[in-house]
Amino acid sequence: MQVKHKIPYASFPYGTIATIPAGTPVVPATNLPEGGYWVEPWDGMTDEQESWQRNYGFHVTDDEVTDAEVE
Repeated sequence: MQVKHKIPYASFPYGTIATIPAGTPVVPATNLPEGGYWVEPWDGMTDEQESWQRNYGFHVTDDEVTDAEVE
């Protein structure tokens, strides 16, 4: 599974944290009652984005992922 398209990821009150690239791998968010997926790290992440990944993670919904090949 992977992200369908690039996703601007924002969190209140911080604003935009990252733009997740299309095709970034994801894993099921089995630890959340609402489900969805956790985005895996991607090439080119900034230090701030890597820190966010480690501490909070990037959560996306079922509608934002696919198992088809993404260009």
